[in-house]
Amino acid sequence: MRPLLLAATALLATAPAYAAPIDAGSVMNIVGNATFSATAISFSSPANLVTGTGVYTALGTCLGCVTVSTPVTYNPFTPVADLFSATNNGLTATVSVTAQLEAPDYTGNTLLIVDAALLTLTGFDPTPGRLALTLNQDTGQISGSFSSTVQGISVPEPATLALLGIGALGLGLARRKA
Repeated sequence: MRPLLLAATALLATAPAYAAPIDAGSVMNIVGNATFSATAISFSSPANLVTGTGVYTALGTCLGCVTVSTPVTYNPFTPVADLFSATNNGLTATVSVTAQLEAPDYTGNTLLIVDAALLTLTGFDPTPGRLALTLNQDTGQISGSFSSTVQGISVPEPATLALLGIGALGLGLARRKA
């Protein structure tokens, strides 16, 4: 049993240190102007950061601090690295769109998109998340508005997974000896 304990200690001592993932439920809200067609969105950059909860609270609010990639093809779905990049209070948050979770809901003057995203924030590990994007465009208007809600989802930390693996290994070895 002592060799197993020494091996587990050595494994933990040599494991790299990780920052924590963005907390599940942390939300960042971005608003701005955009137009859309049946296939693409053209954003006006920059956009505004209006609210944040959880770890995004530290970003604060700011006008014109969000850079937006444009244009973006959503039909057919196309992944977008750094769709949104917000910098404020010495922190930077990015949102990259990685997969389509729901078919776009394109009804009249409104477009709703729900996608999987990869979220980053200064001091945190890249974290899977969810992006809900709503665009409103009045008929005959050149531009409309958009709002996005970005939310972190829960993922197990690497250290937690390592400890669970070591525990399972120890139980398996202990059972073999018995």
